[in-house]
Amino acid sequence: MMTFLLTGIVVFLTHTLEVITGFGCTVLAFPFVTWILGIYEAKILLAVLTWILGAYLVSTKFRHINWRQFGIIVGLVGLGMPVGIYLFNHFPSDTLKLLLGIFIVCTSIMQLKKEYGGIQLRVTIPEWVYYMLLVFGGILHGAFATGGPFVVLYATRKLRDKGEFRATLSLLWVSVNTFLIATDATFDPLLSNIAAVATQGAAMGQSLLNLVWSLPFLLVGILIGEVVHHRVDAALFRKIVFWVLLATGVFIILAHVLHIG
Repeated sequence: MMTFLLTGIVVFLTHTLEVITGFGCTVLAFPFVTWILGIYEAKILLAVLTWILGAYLVSTKFRHINWRQFGIIVGLVGLGMPVGIYLFNHFPSDTLKLLLGIFIVCTSIMQLKKEYGGIQLRVTIPEWVYYMLLVFGGILHGAFATGGPFVVLYATRKLRDKGEFRATLSLLWVSVNTFLIATDATFDPLLSNIAAVATQGAAMGQSLLNLVWSLPFLLVGILIGEVVHHRVDAALFRKIVFWVLLATGVFIILAHVLHIG
């Protein structure tokens, strides 16, 4: 029971942030849920919950989707995902996650200084660099279902409206997690158990139990997140996005140092 409760609290806090901003729940929750459930169960649970949350946001915010940017993002993220799935199943990931955390922290601090008027970034970054961020985001999403930080660095430049930002990224998470769940063998036990429960009345396995217990916490997170999202203006929204991104990087580094996940 304590395991379910701790997981639920993490799901509630991180998915509330996801509803507010359109990203962040998986990468913020991943170190903690890995510590509680293990890396494979964490990947399964968080990918499915993100799919469910994304489906809700897409169905209710459909008119805000920027289809041109969605096409660019999903195409380039999709290129990287098969590489990430392969890496997750065949290679150690500690060094990759540490470098990711350091990169996110440095980038977030620069962006926050810019948002608060502390510095003016005068360096012109070539367009292809932003496109490569999407490919790297796809690799990370295939490996850990946590490719959001790289995608957000691109999206904050191209999707200035907070409604567009949230709706477009939500459609992305639905799309890439559908591919991930359908093609990654990590999810086979959950899918086969759901089929057995539905057709044979079999008992729920660990992955399905984790999911069922987490759904009420997800629902409460959706309700609270929706209220907060509509009360935040565009300038504050961008600051929240980069603060969440900074917290994401810090959590990734701490997870590496503390050997969590």
